[in-house]
Amino acid sequence: MHSLFTLFILSSLISSITHACFITTQWDVFVMSNIEDDFVAHIKSGDDDLGNHTIPFNGNYNWSFCDRVDGRTLFYAYFWWGSKYQSLALFDDELRGPCFVTERGYHQQCYWLVTPDGFFVSGYNRTFSSNYWTFKAHWG
Repeated sequence: MHSLFTLFILSSLISSITHACFITTQWDVFVMSNIEDDFVAHIKSGDDDLGNHTIPFNGNYNWSFCDRVDGRTLFYAYFWWGSKYQSLALFDDELRGPCFVTERGYHQQCYWLVTPDGFFVSGYNRTFSSNYWTFKAHWG
């Protein structure tokens, strides 16, 4: 019984270690919809293809990752909404600025709000206001 308990504790510890970022920041990125129709986002990085995701009105898609040690993490996406299209970086060195919140330390969040007018980014998930959101691109 004692060895079974020890095995359980060790497997829990190993599981939590594999999901932690030891040296770098862990980021959670959210792509949220404020469009009354569905749109599709295909999200990729140099290492990972997260695939196509249909995001409904008031819905979101999110994922987490550990920042690269050299700070060169890049996630980008292709967006389709009806006949409209846009491609843009969702996370890179430039986007750390509007997303980084000092008091969060090594676990940060980056929020994208997709609207009929375009794409906005913020470090806060707050009601839409120009005080919290930075405009990044119109639909192409």
